[in-house]
Amino acid sequence: MTKRTQAKYKIDRRMGENIWGRPKSPVNTREFRPGQHGQGRRSKISDYGIQLMAKQKLKGHYGDLTEKQFKRIFAEAVRRRGDTGDILVGLLECRLDAVVYRSKFVPTIFSARQFVTTVTLQ
Repeated sequence: MTKRTQAKYKIDRRMGENIWGRPKSPVNTREFRPGQHGQGRRSKISDYGIQLMAKQKLKGHYGDLTEKQFKRIFAEAVRRRGDTGDILVGLLECRLDAVVYRSKFVPTIFSARQFVTTVTLQ
């Protein structure tokens, strides 16, 4: 399990949408990106930029996966027969922290990661 190195709400503002659906998110009040140059005009995003943003949203939504973990799960999704995108989301949902979060044992994905870590260490 990896440790979040950035503020959760800063990630929301960088992506331009409320990823976790929390009412406290600053995206609800400020539409611009964080930082000194955040209020500048946004340029058109390239195809690569759109794909990168989608990958970063997935990694952030499922608890800040490392690139190595994400590559391994993506390789497994490509190997399986069917729609790669649906299989990728299915594999991410099968992770223990996602199952704990979806079954409403804990209120957030971050507390689910903490719950799984503390339970497995005991």
